[in-house]
Amino acid sequence: MLDKERHLLFSLNAIDEMQDKFGGFDRLDEVLAGKDSIKNLRWLLTVLLNEGAEEGEPELTEKQVGKMIHTGNFLEVKSSVFKAFSMGNNGMEEPPARDDEEDDGDDEEDTEERKNTAAGKE
Repeated sequence: MLDKERHLLFSLNAIDEMQDKFGGFDRLDEVLAGKDSIKNLRWLLTVLLNEGAEEGEPELTEKQVGKMIHTGNFLEVKSSVFKAFSMGNNGMEEPPARDDEEDDGDDEEDTEERKNTAAGKE
């Protein structure tokens, strides 16, 4: 939800544009975390919003999209971009867990390991 409900579409068109601009769509983490992350997010969000727009809806400019993003919604917007990428790439709403993230599963070994780690820090 920005100025109104809008949809992000990670289509082949968007992936092709990303490859041209960033050297590959697999660099999404890098381009949204580096020194140009804000500029890259604005550009990418513009592409995704225009791809997800209803037929006949006028295309948004980067300047228009930039006015929709602010510190209050920045993290949510960034998260939505990753969700759109995951949906387009994997067919899943949530991105797959990365190696550097802890699994939220309830298996006993994992829970026991966390307890032991927490006890060692006290």
